[in-house]
Amino acid sequence: MSSKPNTPVRLGLIGAGRWGRNYIKTIRGLPGARLSVLASRNPANKELVDPSCHIMADWHGLLDPQLVDGVIIATPPDLHAEMLEAAIRARLPALVEKPLTLNLPDALRLQSLQREFNALVLVDHIRLFNSAFIELIRQAPQLGRIREIHSESGNWGPFRSYTALWDYGPHDLSITLTLLRQFPSKVGVRELKRRDIEDTVAGNYLIELSFLNDVHAEIIVGNLFENKTSRLTVILDRGTLILDDLATDKLLRRDDKTGGTMVVELDSKLPLTRAVETFVAGIRGEPSPRFGLDLAVEIARVLDRQPEC
Repeated sequence: MSSKPNTPVRLGLIGAGRWGRNYIKTIRGLPGARLSVLASRNPANKELVDPSCHIMADWHGLLDPQLVDGVIIATPPDLHAEMLEAAIRARLPALVEKPLTLNLPDALRLQSLQREFNALVLVDHIRLFNSAFIELIRQAPQLGRIREIHSESGNWGPFRSYTALWDYGPHDLSITLTLLRQFPSKVGVRELKRRDIEDTVAGNYLIELSFLNDVHAEIIVGNLFENKTSRLTVILDRGTLILDDLATDKLLRRDDKTGGTMVVELDSKLPLTRAVETFVAGIRGEPSPRFGLDLAVEIARVLDRQPEC
């Protein structure tokens, strides 16, 4: 599906929670797109959108190609499977928040459906759209082959109805699998810490991945971190790249040849802006490797394992 070049792409948004509101702000700043329909049961949310945006309480009514050119699903993940399936069957391009689903069978079913309909689906693994990560991918070949990946991400909370493994894990797994361009030959998941908080099970987890050519990745994620953390270390043949999303200098390059560490300059574009731009470009017919469900399914395959204690 495509939109006329000089006409803004009409987007529909399901959900106006914290992340949905970020989409509203982002779309408002994009000249090539406009928010045409918002599906929300909260009447007060009409104050968040432009007067031209139609509000409807039932999200099913939004899935109409006469109203929108594509749909964004920004709801809790337990609703993703039903909503994405409906969008695919309506033959509407869809951008869906991570995680794609909360179990492997639903992810596999959606992958099969997406292939059957040749549907345009983009999962918002937001760190893939981060300027520092995009530059890290550009820098990595200059330092040789990747040997090891170490990643940590988490915070104190949030405490949800699903585990932190499914909440934080997709971030680190998406960047690890994208960097290595292969899926792991061996997977281990271990629970490092566990507490009952606010009627939920909170925890920190270790994900260990082995790949061909003796490449290893170690990922620690969770919602029992004392401080917010988002750090990636990539060890290569001739140096190391360090991405710390919370640091002032977000990307550092340590070069074994020069013996020095340099700060890598980055552009200031926000990841969500780049994600929505990619989605809009896809609706207009511009291809991107970010589309499809293969990566999201492999992430679900890892997360679906029962953690060892």
